[in-house]
Amino acid sequence: MKSIISFINEYGISLIHSIAAIVISYISLQVKKILEKHTNDKTKKEVINMVCKAINQLYPNECGQNKLNLAITNAKQILAEKGIDISDLELRMYIESAVCNIKKIKE
Repeated sequence: MKSIISFINEYGISLIHSIAAIVISYISLQVKKILEKHTNDKTKKEVINMVCKAINQLYPNECGQNKLNLAITNAKQILAEKGIDISDLELRMYIESAVCNIKKIKE
């Protein structure tokens, strides 16, 4: 028992600081992940909306499938340049949403 008390007296503050640093580091990493995901999602939506509007304006006479292919290619390229990964399914969903919004604005 005496050895435990002497250990705590000698190393207690250092242990508390170490544990606090570990906890704060973990919390900081989790907050960073959440903020990064939110920022990436916002960037994805903005880029895809911009791409869809540009494709619609630049190629008004193209058929829907060609416009979709152009949107996919351009959005993937822009997002890759920004270091943001996106799955094909997610990309298609964002494009469909953007196109729906563009059509609503036109009506």
